[in-house]
Amino acid sequence: MKKNSTNGLMTLNFWRVCVANLLLFTSVYMLFPLLPFMMGQQLGIPVTQTGGMFLAFAAALFVVGPFHAYLGDAYKRKNVFLYSMLVMLAATLGYAFVDSYPKLLLLAFVQGGCFGLATTAGITVAIDITTSARRSEGNVIYAWAARLGMLVGVALGVWLYRMYGFRMMAYLSVAIGLLSMFLVSRVYVAFRAPMGMSLCSVDRFLLPRAWLPAANVMLIAFVPGVLLPLMFTGDYWSLLALAVLAFVTVPFTRMFVKLSYHCQRGTANTTCQLSMEAGLLIGVAVSCRMMDVTAIYHVAMTAAIFSIFFFVLLTYPYCKKKRVRRQ
Repeated sequence: MKKNSTNGLMTLNFWRVCVANLLLFTSVYMLFPLLPFMMGQQLGIPVTQTGGMFLAFAAALFVVGPFHAYLGDAYKRKNVFLYSMLVMLAATLGYAFVDSYPKLLLLAFVQGGCFGLATTAGITVAIDITTSARRSEGNVIYAWAARLGMLVGVALGVWLYRMYGFRMMAYLSVAIGLLSMFLVSRVYVAFRAPMGMSLCSVDRFLLPRAWLPAANVMLIAFVPGVLLPLMFTGDYWSLLALAVLAFVTVPFTRMFVKLSYHCQRGTANTTCQLSMEAGLLIGVAVSCRMMDVTAIYHVAMTAAIFSIFFFVLLTYPYCKKKRVRRQ
């Protein structure tokens, strides 16, 4: 299929990129509940130390962020996704063989950076193949695919680990990632001449106008993040928390889009996604550091209550006042 024959949203190309996004998040998130414990056993270090890998993952998202716009402009966006995914999957495979803590942090940093590049490139591709009048709607559907991928990945990862063990689960994670790459390789993206973007830019990375809702999303995502490692012990409340995060952050995606000016919808979506990822990863790291179930629940409950007051008193009035578009 070389081009979209209609102005509709539900084209084959759009479905391919949405399913690829779902598989990308499934591939990554199926490892998250297990990595702190499996890496602790593999390296002979406490779980309180392995949690640092999630901070390295989160830091990498911000380090590569300023280069998103340049890479997407200088190279084909689809190629940025494919090559980033290839390196990310190599890092994923490395978890099965890593033998030292510094190497673990390096793998997490590489995986996080490539994941950030792949997710942003995917958002750009999804927008490029969607007609202008349907891009806000397309952003929401694409965001739903990511949230569903998170939920499926976490549940699938725990089940596969109990059935087949960690190494086989890592192999299956890579296989799912390869399927995501295949789907994106089948997406037709029309050629666009380079615009000469600067090497470092906040375009396609951060929407400054959305700093307040971004902080709110980080706080909300912190809750399922801090509960996530408990799945390893058979406590599945984090699945419910993640499900709530699928439903809660999608309206936030609309808020981010409404705060964006023309041609900033991709940046808005990336900012929302980055905020969610950062909050969730910080939550996992904090949970690993605490390793006290009662304290973890107290922290999660406090963060959940605070995030509600944050939204009612700060985020909602701010977005209502600063929005620049109705849809």
